Amino acid sequence: MADLFRLDGKVAVVVGGGGGIGKALALGLAKYGADVALASRNLEKLQGVAVDLQADPEVRTQVRAFQMDSTDETSVANAVKEIVATMGTVDILVNSQGQNIKEPFESQTVSSWNTLFDSNVKGVMLTCREFGKVMLEKKKGKIINIGSVAGDRGVPLAGNVGYCSSKAAVGNLTRMLAYEWAKSGINVNAIGPSVIFTPMMRNALPPEILANATALHPIGRVAEPEELVGTCVYLASAASDYMTGQIVYVDGGRSCFA
Repeated sequence: MADLFRLDGKVAVVVGGGGGIGKALALGLAKYGADVALASRNLEKLQGVAVDLQADPEVRTQVRAFQMDSTDETSVANAVKEIVATMGTVDILVNSQGQNIKEPFESQTVSSWNTLFDSNVKGVMLTCREFGKVMLEKKKGKIINIGSVAGDRGVPLAGNVGYCSSKAAVGNLTRMLAYEWAKSGINVNAIGPSVIFTPMMRNALPPEILANATALHPIGRVAEPEELVGTCVYLASAASDYMTGQIVYVDGGRSCFA
């Protein structure tokens, strides 16, 4: 039982591994024994993150960076080939890519709507499909999508119609893919955070907006990226082998009420 959460010998791909959430999850997976492939468009940034993670004294596995545009079919397919050729296989896929564009709905542009759905939904669909082929071949794998409590209950803050809609799509993508691949040995789950205080958000949120966001959480604060690590490791490990199609809300109690 002591090894239930260990990931030794596993290869994890973290899409969006250069972001605040992706970097934290990649570090956590590496500390629990997984070799980690970081994937995103900005290779230079990823290479810096890989160096940082590899320098952590608790990381004794390899961390490598791979360029991939998750919204481009050819780029994803090529990245899968490169990662498998370099790392040997893929056991775990973490989709932590995505973005938020806040606009009042009456002035929501088709361009920003498409950008949200390309990044938050199409990118998840393509990576699940292409990396999933590796898992289907060996009949084993773990897929972890980063959704949001906003995809289930909305956000009482203006400008989030597009974002909430895209995250609702991620939730049902997760559930239906779990159903389709359940008998193929692949577990598909999602983490549904609320507000995560990433470095980017720390610099962007005005104090009054942060105060409003904080008030939504019974715990009385927003989360740090590292607070998603435990759930991610659980969903990646043997501890969750009988769990699929679930969205685990790590949201400071936000989902206690509508």
